Amino acid sequence: MRDLRGLRRAVIGVLLGTAVLTGCSEKQEASETLPSSTAAETSEALPELGPADFPVPDEARTKDAEGAEAFLRYWIDLLNRQQAIPDGQPLRDLSTSDCYECLRIAKAFDDASASGWRYEGGELSLNDLAEPQVNGNEASLVFGARVEALTVRDSSGAPVPGGTGEIAPNAGSGVTLVWSERRQHWSVAGMTIG
Repeated sequence: MRDLRGLRRAVIGVLLGTAVLTGCSEKQEASETLPSSTAAETSEALPELGPADFPVPDEARTKDAEGAEAFLRYWIDLLNRQQAIPDGQPLRDLSTSDCYECLRIAKAFDDASASGWRYEGGELSLNDLAEPQVNGNEASLVFGARVEALTVRDSSGAPVPGGTGEIAPNAGSGVTLVWSERRQHWSVAGMTIG
C-alpha cells in the first residue's frame, strides 16, 4: 500500500509538471498594453552647463567622489581654455561668490581681454591627486599642480611688466566644491594653486 501511495504521488507530480511545462510552451499573443516610452525613462537629461562648445561632462555632475574628481579635471581644463581666450565669465558661472581666487582669476582674464593682452604658457595640469573627501554637499580635493612658465604679452607682443611666472613642477594645491541639488552640479567654493 505504501508503494502505491508513493507511485501515485510520483504520477501526480509528473502530470502537474507536464501541465505546467505545456502551458509555458503554448503560443500566446503579445500584450497590447505595453508601457509607453516615457514610463521607461528613469531620469531626465541634465541641462547644459558651461560654455556651449565646452560643456561640463555628465560624469562631472554626480554627487560622489568620482563626480567631484571629474569636475576638478574639467575645471582645470576650463581654466586653461579660458586663459587662452581670455574670458572669465565661465569661471564665474561655475564658482560661488565666496571663491575669491576664482573671481580674481576671472577678473584677470577679463582685464587681459579688455587690454588686448594674451597669455603664453601658464597652463595647469594635475599631479598627485588624493582621494576626494565628500561630506554632504561639500567635497575637498588636495592635489599637486604643475604650472608651466608664464608670460603675459601686450597687444604689440611685448612682455607686460610683472606678467611672468616661473615653472612650478608640483605646487601644493586644493579645491573645495559645493553641490547644488537644484542645478545638479558642483561649483568651486575655494581654490588654492601653489
